[in-house]
Amino acid sequence: AYVLMFARGMQIYFPQQLRREWRPATPRHSGVLHLPERTLLIVGAGGIGAETARLAASFGMTVIGTDARRESPPAGMKELHPADALDEVLPRADFVVLTVPHTPATEGFMHCERFGRMKRSAFFINIGRGKTTRLADLAAALEAREIAGAALDVYEQEPLPPEHPLWTAPNVILTPHTAGYGPYLDERRYDVILDNCRRFVAGRPLRNIVDKAN
Repeated sequence: AYVLMFARGMQIYFPQQLRREWRPATPRHSGVLHLPERTLLIVGAGGIGAETARLAASFGMTVIGTDARRESPPAGMKELHPADALDEVLPRADFVVLTVPHTPATEGFMHCERFGRMKRSAFFINIGRGKTTRLADLAAALEAREIAGAALDVYEQEPLPPEHPLWTAPNVILTPHTAGYGPYLDERRYDVILDNCRRFVAGRPLRNIVDKAN
């Protein structure tokens, strides 16, 4: 949803709507992004990252990813790199989507140096865990126009303080930790719990294991 909003310039038109401004951009400068020409980087290729890859690929995007544990790319992902290759692949991405868990290795790992490695035309999206991203560094990168925009569903501090500059920053979409909501959320959670119970009894590996030490 965030990718599609940025691809159609909604971050520009929604504020104009609230101000009752009719200001259509020229076709050449509309801000519309042709997704088959764009690269999406998924940081964390677990369940959420894998589904994101599948959906992005259906729009014709080139999908690449990094992951600390996974060895083969999920469906729709063209390339999968180890977690320590993040700095190398960041400059290639038009969209950077975080779906990683919060661990000692990922806490604050999206910081000013990494925002500086992104394209100035790139968008940053975090639907993983808030403490992976230093919001002060993100706000500074947006103000300096080092990146084109950001969409956040999770934050270092929740709720996001009302005085935080991200509330009024241009080209920013903020949602209150609701990205996973849907009519079948509880059923999906139950399916994972039930499957893991069966795996545990049978002595098989469990799903969705997170190494909180790394």
